[in-house]
Amino acid sequence: MGVIGKRVAYYPGCSLEGAARSYDVSTRIVAKELGLELDYLEDYNCCGAMESKNVTFMGTMLLNARNMSLARRQGHNVIVAPCNGCSFSLQRAEYFLETDRAVYDRVNALLREGGVDPLDQIPQTYHILEWFYHEAGPQKVKERTRKPLRGLKVANYYGCLYTRPHFYARTYAHAGGQDEEARPRKRETADDDEHPYYMNALLEAAGATSVEFEPMHTQCCGGPHSLSDELVSEKFVMMILQTAKRNGADIIATECPLCHASLEMYRHRLMMKGVPDVDVPAAYFTQLLGLAFGYSVGDVKLKDNLSDPIPVLKKLGLA
Repeated sequence: MGVIGKRVAYYPGCSLEGAARSYDVSTRIVAKELGLELDYLEDYNCCGAMESKNVTFMGTMLLNARNMSLARRQGHNVIVAPCNGCSFSLQRAEYFLETDRAVYDRVNALLREGGVDPLDQIPQTYHILEWFYHEAGPQKVKERTRKPLRGLKVANYYGCLYTRPHFYARTYAHAGGQDEEARPRKRETADDDEHPYYMNALLEAAGATSVEFEPMHTQCCGGPHSLSDELVSEKFVMMILQTAKRNGADIIATECPLCHASLEMYRHRLMMKGVPDVDVPAAYFTQLLGLAFGYSVGDVKLKDNLSDPIPVLKKLGLA
């Protein structure tokens, strides 16, 4: 534990200051309880994960490099993001800036042209789940737990981008990775690409019980397809929810605002259609940790969740 740093630049992205406000609030609560400090990244811009990734390579490099430059100006060498799309986009930029000198030089030239400080150093970028795991870990969570999540059966849903691809996310190549490029560049912080467990470990330390959820725990939620092909997204969510339900889950824990929104919205649509075994509510893992740390339903904004996990939590005496 303690390999990333206890004070980092915090990149909330567009979702956490909008529809996923509850994730932002509960993330800040968890960080404070664990003795960690988030330094809000002032004047940040969109990471371009959804809008421009497939349109302009250099554009997405520049968007993320600008955020890195802002972090350096605030004195940071590390940026954390709670969104899978944001962390993917930052890690992708970090990878190319580190490994391709031509990209690094071009990006710095564009930053100068735009009146932004060029990168004197490339910050390391992490998903906030990695940060919590490595800077606090299960032991610290256990120490801070005042109201254990005893009896709560959780399906821990990581989504597809948290662990993939290896060379961006630095995940441990569980079933492959024989060539050098496929190995994580910073192995000491690597989760497992096929069997991620950091969220399981933190919530189990808070008293919850993880249910069997593979391989749906890293299945795409269909979020990126929600505008172009709703039936694909609906089918993906149905598979995820039914697997969780049939394996006994009371709730699905999430760590990405897009995945969370996709699960909640298509859950409602599936229930309206009478599809069986899809009535599993979702909550951000930080909301559940906040409850375990003694905060109220209102404090962690559980009433903001469309799928309403409060009845399940009340039944177990947890809310």
